[in-house]
Amino acid sequence: MLRRSTVLWAVAALAAALTAVLPAAHAQAPRSFDVLQLNLCNSGDEACFSAGRSVDAAIEAIHQRRPDVVTLNEVCASDITRMTSETGYRWEFTPVGDASTGDPARCRNGRGDFGVAILTHPDVGAPGEPVEQQFAAQDASGVQRVLLCVPYSQVSACTAHLSETDVRVAADQCHELSGVATALGAQAVLGGDLSLVSGGEPDVQGCVPEGWYRKDDGSVQHVFAMDAFRFEQVETLPIDGTDHPGLLVQTTR
Repeated sequence: MLRRSTVLWAVAALAAALTAVLPAAHAQAPRSFDVLQLNLCNSGDEACFSAGRSVDAAIEAIHQRRPDVVTLNEVCASDITRMTSETGYRWEFTPVGDASTGDPARCRNGRGDFGVAILTHPDVGAPGEPVEQQFAAQDASGVQRVLLCVPYSQVSACTAHLSETDVRVAADQCHELSGVATALGAQAVLGGDLSLVSGGEPDVQGCVPEGWYRKDDGSVQHVFAMDAFRFEQVETLPIDGTDHPGLLVQTTR
């Protein structure tokens, strides 16, 4: 028969072992981290423009899926104001440039500057100083393409809409975008309409940095993520009022 002191010692040792193991396991438990890429085609200058229906659809998708990061292309400043008001997400926005005037490009009908944006769920935390810059390589379209990257406490997010008229310029811009994202010094994701496709010439895969992976919508929208974001699933979402689906990439980290 075991002595009472021996039993008590064994119970105490087991309790100590569980105390040491359980918090560590809890701390390492993965959590979901989802990125939603959207091109809303809402400047008013394109044939796909639908007088804001795509903004309505984007807000609905955010409410339904609650992604951690939303990367947005072809949006107006007023769209972002409305989207943040109705979703509670944080925002950063930067306009593309008008090469003929040197000023920010504008949306039609007084809807403000035209550009790209990043929305984040409140749980992602407060942003640091954003990186906003025009690409070194530009095409002759008159649109000065820009990149936007935002560092947060534990992750960083980037977006851009690359040249639609010159795939070689788009490839150069893609390399610049992924280089800025990698240099931010935190686990990073990026999403955008990159105007490049898998298997194309040049191939979009050529600008995926080492230690990252890429998912796409079967066309020109892509999400890149560092390997720290374990890929779980990719899904395309119908978005009314634009010629692009939503691209939802689900990960854990």
